[in-house]
Amino acid sequence: MSHRMRLLLLIFGSPIRALVWLFRRAYVAFRGYGALKLRIEGGVPDRHSSPSLLGALSGDAPGPSLLDLLAAFDRAAGDPRLQTVFIELGPLQVGLARAGELGAAIARVRDTGKRIVVYMEEGGLAAYLVALGASEIVLPPSGSLNVMGVASEVVLLKGLLDRVGLRAWMRARGKYKSARETLAESEMSPASREMTTALVGDLYEQLVDAIAGARKLEPATVRERLDAGPFMAKEALALGLVDRVDYPEDLEESLKKSVNKWRPLRLSQYLRLSTHLAKRGRPTVVALVEVTGTIKSGNSVPGRDRARATGSRRFVKEMKAVADNPRVKAIVLRVDSPGGSALASDLMWRALSKAQVTKPIVVSMADVAASGGYYVAGIRGVSILASPSTITGSIGVLSGKIEASRLYEMLGVKKELIARGKRAGFFSEARGFSDDDLAKLESDLDAHYALFLSRMAEGRGKTTEEIHAVAQGRVWTGRQALANGLVDAHGGLYEALGKVRSLLGLDEKAPLSIVSPAPRRRFPVRLAWGASELLPGVLGRPLELAEHLSGEHTLALLPFELTFE
Repeated sequence: MSHRMRLLLLIFGSPIRALVWLFRRAYVAFRGYGALKLRIEGGVPDRHSSPSLLGALSGDAPGPSLLDLLAAFDRAAGDPRLQTVFIELGPLQVGLARAGELGAAIARVRDTGKRIVVYMEEGGLAAYLVALGASEIVLPPSGSLNVMGVASEVVLLKGLLDRVGLRAWMRARGKYKSARETLAESEMSPASREMTTALVGDLYEQLVDAIAGARKLEPATVRERLDAGPFMAKEALALGLVDRVDYPEDLEESLKKSVNKWRPLRLSQYLRLSTHLAKRGRPTVVALVEVTGTIKSGNSVPGRDRARATGSRRFVKEMKAVADNPRVKAIVLRVDSPGGSALASDLMWRALSKAQVTKPIVVSMADVAASGGYYVAGIRGVSILASPSTITGSIGVLSGKIEASRLYEMLGVKKELIARGKRAGFFSEARGFSDDDLAKLESDLDAHYALFLSRMAEGRGKTTEEIHAVAQGRVWTGRQALANGLVDAHGGLYEALGKVRSLLGLDEKAPLSIVSPAPRRRFPVRLAWGASELLPGVLGRPLELAEHLSGEHTLALLPFELTFE
């Protein structure tokens, strides 16, 4: 937009903005309100994108975005009119880190003395972590609290591949890089078992600490009570895990009696009517750049509410646009990715390194920032923030192929290979690897792993030996990663924005304008979807990885997928 056009918009737009501001102030002054009513459900993306056609046709209303919720809770904490926040928690598809961010935001409002009531019909682990930030947790009489601890299920597919005539020739660098075992082994290795045990153990202790702190219980008591789960509503109440058992309409009626002006506002209404609570002044423009889903070469693949895969080509273009934009003063890199292509990860790392020359960058890790998702964030001089329950690390690589010669034989298929060149059929699925091929594969993996180590050593200000000691494909929680120097501080998106203000020398409540480098869509709905969107996760995820990573020879990928209900 030209300077002249901006000037015209300022001249003619200012009176309109003034009238809108006066109307909102008059509405607040004369009608008033005393409560905020929110429904939180779905994946709670950082911000909304255009839904896919499949998502639009499903009729499922998207839940709120994390940025909108953070803005609302931040204003609510300092709103003298607001007495009560009533939150209905629907089904959540979030990890423990994102749940913890929401719970912390709710707790910040609670700590100002306001009453925060959370109602949920069935509370899983993620939902309960969100609810722990409230003053009161309510279940209906027929509801349940399904929180028993933390568990990991490792799927090994070698037996299935053997039955259908497939053989996985997979090699990895890093004794903990157990993604290879998923296809090539029938049993977990001792290293994989050690890593998974430590990971689950730390997440469990974090859960115990969170419940003990919020419910005023001793950790030993929490462990004992978790062992008795899952809980029907009255059991959860008797054990002090929730505060009330009631139906939602009766709960709301009782809340009305305790609030002077009930008239509950919805999220969108509150954000419009509470602008006066935000600190005045020209907002500083900050770009929020997201790395979500699998990391792949080429273009990104959109999903229902955020990218299912981040493409290096699109990412590099976006980073250059942000770095060249004089209005953008800083960048927040938000990572929620298990990694993927090693090549794409390195290209994205390079784009971020170039952008960091002209713009301060803060990295915010969400639920998962591992392997390639960690690689892109390892930039010298850049602060990395992770939640205690973020899954991160996994510094290691793997490569190989699936051989289908026995399957072809079983099906009566014959595939002849005519080639010139010693390794011309190196990646052909019709044959396995020779000893010479394996030696070459191992050599390439050594080179890729050495590059990964050197990049992270430079980024973290450590030696390659120090990084190797905490690498080897090992996955860490955010709490463990802080202890071993892989991240700089604990915190979510809220704290990352606070770090940006500090780097720019701004007041801690200075207004920020969060912009996206992604181009705006001309249509409100994406007219495309991937086949994997039609399948449940257990079937769709392998298909999705095959779709996004076909043609990639070396992977920096988290060895497993984590889900929390």
